[in-house]
Amino acid sequence: MIAVLATAGVIGYRTDARRGLNEYTVGSDDPNRVELDITLQRVDVTARELDLRIIPVLHGNLAAGGAGLPARDLVVDTSSLTAGALHFKAHDRVSLQDVRFGVDDGLVSDYPLDAYSSAISFYVTAADQDVPISLTFRGYDSLFTGRLDDAVFKPGALTAQAVATRSIGSSALAWFLMVAMWALALAVFGAALTIVSKHMGLVWPAMGWMAATLFALVGFRNAAPGSPPIGVLIDYGAFFWAELLTTASLVYVTVHGIRRSRKG
Repeated sequence: MIAVLATAGVIGYRTDARRGLNEYTVGSDDPNRVELDITLQRVDVTARELDLRIIPVLHGNLAAGGAGLPARDLVVDTSSLTAGALHFKAHDRVSLQDVRFGVDDGLVSDYPLDAYSSAISFYVTAADQDVPISLTFRGYDSLFTGRLDDAVFKPGALTAQAVATRSIGSSALAWFLMVAMWALALAVFGAALTIVSKHMGLVWPAMGWMAATLFALVGFRNAAPGSPPIGVLIDYGAFFWAELLTTASLVYVTVHGIRRSRKG
């Protein structure tokens, strides 16, 4: 059984790793083009933003002397509201640029079923002339898997939809935490019913365990990958109910024990 479970875990890891390494290439295949190499660095779920790292790779007569430097002044205008246009001088070294794009669709309240998408657009000119564009996209955020959809391109412009969905690992852990919270709460509830049905009075070890479980559930909740804010799906699906059931069970056992002690 251990071998089977370990094998299943390795298969799940390799599947998740392959998904994370997926690379999407869209746009023009013109030999004289600007290729935008884009990586999804981070999904900021609270600010509803995607952090993208961009570096233009020049091909053909747009590159100077085969060194990868711009042969002409290059301007990459983006649809980002924070970065705007990126300027690269002719024959100067091309450097990485970090750009933030706002999320058009997706809410953190859906955690762990949340997914985010953003329309990303680029307008590229070399010496004030439109040039062919291609785009290579991959995701590096360990909690998300990135992909590219609905790409539309023409000389000088490219628009696509960047989509980020929860990775298999982060989703699996979030669902496991939900199951574990319910299991702990039901264990406490079952113990409470047993103590009361057998008229056992104040059972201090059991009550201490119940109180410890009440606080352990908070630790379980805070272990959710990505540190989601309070009020997401995992809370309404498990955490709130588990806390309520555990608290009610502890109070039930305590009240019953006090009454029995007074009668005794």
